Amino acid sequence: MTDVTSDALKKLERDWRSMIFISHDFFHCWRRVLEEKFGAEETVNLVDRFWELVGEGTAESYLKRGRDTEDLEQIVDAFVRASLVMGESAKSVKDGNDVLLIHDACPWIGSYKDYGAPGQCQAGCDKWFETALKKISRDFSVRTDSCLAAGESTCTRRYSRKTYG
Repeated sequence: MTDVTSDALKKLERDWRSMIFISHDFFHCWRRVLEEKFGAEETVNLVDRFWELVGEGTAESYLKRGRDTEDLEQIVDAFVRASLVMGESAKSVKDGNDVLLIHDACPWIGSYKDYGAPGQCQAGCDKWFETALKKISRDFSVRTDSCLAAGESTCTRRYSRKTYG
């Protein structure tokens, strides 16, 4: 790789990291406007709807690529990829028949805290992952086992095949 290419890639990565934080600022400014206009309770409902729409978009992207809707590992790996793109540290781990999505670092925790809403990130992530999974396949479920914002060492979500009968 040439120095020019290497320098260009480094700049692109710096710019992308900056854009992640800019998008957080946009989100939190939007949230503040909602609170000013509609109050705290309605803001919670509207933010929940925002993350629901994000989940629908994630699912649409997954489905447009023709990915397997019955391959739980592939689904969770797509969520890992989405998380990494957003500057989060994430991985998937097989645990028996379940697949764990584990985050050990996430910039959302700090941005929520900086904007006066510490710990509120979990509800958004829960809604995002729940909605995306439901739109991809109703044969699976997700539950949150731990949360960084609650002081735990990871955000861990457990994806499982639903049992019927």
